[in-house]
Amino acid sequence: MIEHEQSITYHRVTLGALTREGDTVAEISGVDGEGIEQTQVIRVPAGLPGERVTIAIEAAKQRRPGKHRRRWRPGPPRAWITEIHEASPLRRQLLREVGGFERPPLLETIACDNPWHYRNHMRFSVNRNGEVGLTARGTHRVLPLARCPIADEQINRALRVISQVPNERPQVLIRCGSSSGQMLIQPQPGPEVTEQLAANGLDIRSDTLEERLAGETFRIRPSSFFQTNTAQAEKMVQMVVKGLAPAHTVVDAYCGVGTFALVLARHVEKVIAIEESASAIKDAQWNLREVSNVDILKGKVEDVLPTLAEQTDGLVIDPPRAGCQKVVLDALMQHPVARVVYVSCEPATLARDLHILCHLQSAYHLHSVQPLDMFPQTAHIESVAILERT
Repeated sequence: MIEHEQSITYHRVTLGALTREGDTVAEISGVDGEGIEQTQVIRVPAGLPGERVTIAIEAAKQRRPGKHRRRWRPGPPRAWITEIHEASPLRRQLLREVGGFERPPLLETIACDNPWHYRNHMRFSVNRNGEVGLTARGTHRVLPLARCPIADEQINRALRVISQVPNERPQVLIRCGSSSGQMLIQPQPGPEVTEQLAANGLDIRSDTLEERLAGETFRIRPSSFFQTNTAQAEKMVQMVVKGLAPAHTVVDAYCGVGTFALVLARHVEKVIAIEESASAIKDAQWNLREVSNVDILKGKVEDVLPTLAEQTDGLVIDPPRAGCQKVVLDALMQHPVARVVYVSCEPATLARDLHILCHLQSAYHLHSVQPLDMFPQTAHIESVAILERT
């Protein structure tokens, strides 16, 4: 044990095995009040076996007066990592163990210039009292708050206002344009709250907001997907454009509101964009209204991609966390394109899909994998992989 801070103690430990829930275990030795040595097993989230770390442990809460003794059960102590002294090699091991790459072409992670106040989209829970906040890890308890350190400062200004009034359950969604200053709030606040928000310099919109990225203006609806970190998205878009060069006809799979499609339209002869969400397509049509070299195809990527008859020499694919479905990978192997840029928000499914594309069929060669810290203060990582047809 290193030090005490109120009900929190700090310990330097070597993390043990993973639990089924994905936590690691740490053994903390100590002496009880009778002088008997005891070992306590603590679950530690976001760690890996073998790492030397400092963890903070918050003591389990005591029974509150008035709580029925038979119903009350003490919860486990809460633990978290405060510092990593020796990182596990497993943090970079997925491409080897899952992907089958002996020497993966993994580049250094690109950090976020400002790792705070970067999120342009927040979803807050509302408790029974109408207070907005975030849900405590592993519970359904809402922690009321009037400020979030990773939320855009515009969102924090709105949060200070709505935290003072009762809100509708179960959630409040706040989305802002980092460059435009426009904001969407759902459910839409009443006239009095809207006036307070306007008095705080916030431009509240009812249906859509605009955001600028890579010199282009995009219209976004509350339900449409758009990157939550605009600054890092700028870097990612440039990686995609550079990774596809010198392609002429490219496919933008899972195109969403047309982010990649619009930027790529300025650099290639033709873009074929695929999207199944009607709301996203509506936004994409508006975003792409001034370019004539983009065709938008409505449908699931796994249905549309195998049917494309047009010769393409580039493809950008940005699938959900589950990765690409088998029919999509089969289409890429049966009809390989010269260059593929695979944007992934889940390293494990990326490694799995790269193994299929590069080793099971040897249709592609992995040129590089560029990790990008899109979500600072979290364990999530975005990656941009570039593949070349063999």
